[in-house]
Amino acid sequence: MAIWDLLSAEKRRERRLERVIRRVNNKHTPKDYRQAALHELIEEARKGNERALRGLVDRFSVNAEPSIEDEREKDWVCETLVDIGEPALPLLRKALRGAESVNWVQRTFRNIVDGDQYKAELLEVLSEFDTEYERNPDRKIQTIMALADTPGREVAEALTRFLEDVDETVRFQTVVALAKQGDDLARERLLEAMCGDESIRVRNEVVEAFADLGWSTSGFKKKVDAVLPAGFRHDKSGRIVKLAKG
Repeated sequence: MAIWDLLSAEKRRERRLERVIRRVNNKHTPKDYRQAALHELIEEARKGNERALRGLVDRFSVNAEPSIEDEREKDWVCETLVDIGEPALPLLRKALRGAESVNWVQRTFRNIVDGDQYKAELLEVLSEFDTEYERNPDRKIQTIMALADTPGREVAEALTRFLEDVDETVRFQTVVALAKQGDDLARERLLEAMCGDESIRVRNEVVEAFADLGWSTSGFKKKVDAVLPAGFRHDKSGRIVKLAKG
C-alpha cells in the first residue's frame, strides 16, 4: 500500500473517532446511538488511543437524558478508566482542576490510586482555590465534600480557611467536612464561625457539630449563649447539649 494510502486511512480513522466522540458527548444524541458510539469509543480507549481516553473523561461533564441511562453510561466510563489505570491518570488530574463537576472524576481517580495518593491529590487541588467569589463554585464544593471523607490532620488544616469563603454554601460544606473530620484543631475557628458568620444555616450547623462532638465552648461561652438556637442549651461543663423533642 502506498504511503499516501496509509495516511489517508489514518485520516479517515481520526475523522471517524472525532465523530464518535461528538456523538458520545452530545446530550441531545438519542440514547441508542450515543451508547453504540460509547462502546466504540471504549474499545479505542482500551487500545491506548489518547484521544479516545480524553473523549471518555469528557463524558463525565455531559448530563444526558434519561438520567438513569446517563448514570449507567458514566459508570461504564468509570469502570473502563479504572481498568486502564495509570495511563488515565494525567487526564483525570487535569479534569480535577478544570471540569465544572468532578464527582465522577474523583470516584474514578480514587479507584485507581491508593488512599494517600488520593488525599494528596485532593489537597493539592484544594490549595489552588482561594476564598474569593467564583461564578461557579461547584468544583470547590465537591472537592471539600470529598475531603470530608478523607481523614487526616492535614485535611482539617487545609479546610479551615474556607470558613471565610465568600460563598455561603462553601462555608456550610466546610463546617460539615470539619465536623466529619472531628479534629479539635478546628474548634476555635468553628466557634468564631458559630458566633460571627452572617448565615444562620452555617451558624446552626456549627452548633449541631459541637453538640454531636461534645466539644467545649471555652472562651466563647457568652458569645455562644447569644446565638444559641432553640433546642440547644449550655451545660455546666461548657458543652452544647441538644434538647429532647416533645
